[in-house]
Amino acid sequence: MHPPEAEGVIKFTLSYIASDAGVDCPDFDALNHSRSLLWQWGVVGQDDQRYGGLGYGNVSVRTVERESTGAFVITGTQTGHLPALTAQHYAQVLAYDVQRHWLQAVGTRKPSSEAMTHAAIYQCLPTAHAIIHGHHPQLWQQAQALGLTCTATDIPYGTPQMAQAMQTLLRDTPPPRNTIVMLGHEDGFITWGENLAEAVALVRQLLQDAAQIQ
Repeated sequence: MHPPEAEGVIKFTLSYIASDAGVDCPDFDALNHSRSLLWQWGVVGQDDQRYGGLGYGNVSVRTVERESTGAFVITGTQTGHLPALTAQHYAQVLAYDVQRHWLQAVGTRKPSSEAMTHAAIYQCLPTAHAIIHGHHPQLWQQAQALGLTCTATDIPYGTPQMAQAMQTLLRDTPPPRNTIVMLGHEDGFITWGENLAEAVALVRQLLQDAAQIQ
């Protein structure tokens, strides 16, 4: 299992431009509202007793005006402890190269350490416009009972291996319920949808289903 003390560490090559201009995202209000719901559900957050006390979980949305380049807006690194965010807590991903494990972003904060995993999914799935990476112990532990696709236990988060594993799984049979559980990333899972509402609804249903398993 991946050491909890390494949670939140950016592991890809990041070309970052610091800016106070905020993010360019037509769906920002919906994005921020969705993130607030996820925080209330405990899918995104911070817990002193888990993951070395660092923040966990993130959400992104593909930006419509830049769709042809695959750019997206994602929560900034280590914002999990905040119950409510502003535009200053997000980063705009301008470009990425999954094969080179390189990503370019601009914003007040650097992008989440899982940004490359989001990029890998967006690259493979043109219809995906929203991605949620969350942590939930019960869902993670019940992945097999829920029939969910999983990455191997020896693949840690944010690595080239994780991005490659995601793309391999997506090129094969489509994962059921648009969800992949990260067995090498304690309590971690990732879900996507054609829009934010769909992705959030999928997470809510997964949590309900996991809670019903004895």
